[in-house]
Amino acid sequence: MPLGLYVHFPFCRNACSYCDFYKELHAADAESSFYAALKRETTLAADELEVYDREISTIFIGGGTPSLTNVPLLSDWLQQLKKHFAVPSGIEFTIECNPESVTLESLRAFMELGINRPIFGIQSFDPRLLGLLHRRHDPHQSHRSVYYANALGFRNFGVDLIFGLPGQTSKMLSADLDQLVDLEPPHISFYQLTVEAGTPLAAMVASGAVKPPDPELAMAMYRGGCERLAEAGYRRYEVSSFARPGFECRHNLRYWEGGDYLGLGPSAHSFIDGRRFANVSNIEKYMTLLDGDTLPRIADESGIEHRMYEAIMLGLRTSRGISRADFSERFGVPVEARLNREQYCLLIESGHLLPDGKSLRLSDEGILVANEITRRLID
Repeated sequence: MPLGLYVHFPFCRNACSYCDFYKELHAADAESSFYAALKRETTLAADELEVYDREISTIFIGGGTPSLTNVPLLSDWLQQLKKHFAVPSGIEFTIECNPESVTLESLRAFMELGINRPIFGIQSFDPRLLGLLHRRHDPHQSHRSVYYANALGFRNFGVDLIFGLPGQTSKMLSADLDQLVDLEPPHISFYQLTVEAGTPLAAMVASGAVKPPDPELAMAMYRGGCERLAEAGYRRYEVSSFARPGFECRHNLRYWEGGDYLGLGPSAHSFIDGRRFANVSNIEKYMTLLDGDTLPRIADESGIEHRMYEAIMLGLRTSRGISRADFSERFGVPVEARLNREQYCLLIESGHLLPDGKSLRLSDEGILVANEITRRLID
């Protein structure tokens, strides 16, 4: 069965205040060592798989800041990948990009390697909010990166935008959305800010330097943003994901629908043949283990109950909902068997939950409170 492939590029030039992903300060020698280890991991991971599992359906390079990458090193790793896996031409191949690290030459080089879906982490067009987030780019660089993508002929690309920021008003978000829609990206990720423990932003909130986002205002921003994007021709296919028809992210859909995927690089996660595991979140330990021909993995020992909860939570976030047939085939029981019957009936009666013969999904109103509905159904 084809696999989605995720690669974690663990290097950044600075730490964004809200980010809790694993990352290290970028340095050329460290990057070179990382790619040497990544090549070894690719070989070992392929050796562990059956021959029929060695076809890649999508590739997603995240981070970190993958747009900082040394292109010859990336190209060398891709050649290694193709020695061990079937990588059909034209598959969805995504790379995350920070606007300040994008040049016309780097995007052209990515395109020549087969990368066909750059994602630009714009987050906001407001300089003050970018400063709060500790982003290095400015609005001009955001516009420039999308201009380059269009100039080079990328048919598919995306933009990330965050709402619910401390100090952000509805008027500020409206201005962000106007600029975003004018850029006409085929795909938009419209995320609500979460204050993650251990981040600089969490420390600022704890000290009182900034106030946490107001939940009611954030909900109003989300509703208004969804309406604005719908008016501009974008379809919401997951709580935070909007696309022109045909430009949904196939890689992320694989996560949400319970498909198999392989993760490479420190902190990357995998799900293959019902087994879930994660790589160590430490680049030194990652490289040391691979030097000894040992895959740097930590097995996920969570049981079937957790897997069912995850399938319900992820499925309800999508416009397709939970496939009844897929859930029964995967877990051996109908999805209703895992749900609180009283809450299930109440949510159907209220119109938040829409059942039919093939799927169980949330209404437009239900999507707005997807996390709360999932909690009530699973408790």
